[in-house]
Amino acid sequence: MRFLELFKRNLKETYRDPLSLGFLLGFPLVFMLLFGFAFSGETTPTYSLGVLDQDQSEISQVFVDEALATAFEITLYDDSSQALEDLKAGDLRAYITIPQGFGEQVYQNWQGEKENIALDITYDESDLIVKEQVISMIDAVTRSFARIEVPVTLNASPIHIESEITYIDFIAPGIIIFGLLILIPTSARMMVRDKEKGVLARLLTTPTRPWEFISSYSLCLFAVGIVQIIIFIVIAYLMGMDIVGNAGLVFLVFALTALCSIGIGMIIASLSKSENQADPLSWLIAMPVAMLS
Repeated sequence: MRFLELFKRNLKETYRDPLSLGFLLGFPLVFMLLFGFAFSGETTPTYSLGVLDQDQSEISQVFVDEALATAFEITLYDDSSQALEDLKAGDLRAYITIPQGFGEQVYQNWQGEKENIALDITYDESDLIVKEQVISMIDAVTRSFARIEVPVTLNASPIHIESEITYIDFIAPGIIIFGLLILIPTSARMMVRDKEKGVLARLLTTPTRPWEFISSYSLCLFAVGIVQIIIFIVIAYLMGMDIVGNAGLVFLVFALTALCSIGIGMIIASLSKSENQADPLSWLIAMPVAMLS
């Protein structure tokens, strides 16, 4: 029965700490709301699509303005060279060419004649979104506009685009920021633990000044943050991350992030009475910032 008595004691301690209990119950709610607002909803992503209209008929213009424009961000081009340049630069997901005779083909389908409709599409062969979504969207929009049920003939011209930005270049900065945000709960937990043990109360009876007390904690954790930054950057570099520009400035940005994390942790520690309060409050602040990183 000692187990039940200990269970009741721990349960009462948690219940009698309303701030800690509120964070424990409120954190899942806030966490799910953040992810819900960020990733839910009925909105669909809008893709940039270039259009080269060689038909220049009234029907082709209506097709672009009233059909394609409802599903894509449309950019019109007069020649394929400029469209190809923008595709390589990443300004477009793909571009389509409306061939001559497109308007006549659509008109014949409107009249009940079964006429095949063809479009030319050029895209980056490594872009999986174009292969899986954009092409099917173009097909669906065109079939709806032409009032046909058979698939549209899309003459695909995938091209290979050399990209200087690798996946590690894209995710490494966010991972480093996320790692440095761990300093928020770490600093808060360290100060609250000393507060609970009475270390801070004893320090107040000594000649120690407030700035010395704050600086000692900050310097200790900042040294840890500097080591973290070095480890992060070295590993990311060994995995292929390229640093464009001043490496010292990159290091300075991460160092300032570490200082901000330590400062936030100290503010949380000043508002918390126990580690049970400091931990959930720290993550309540750190997680939204981590999502933005």
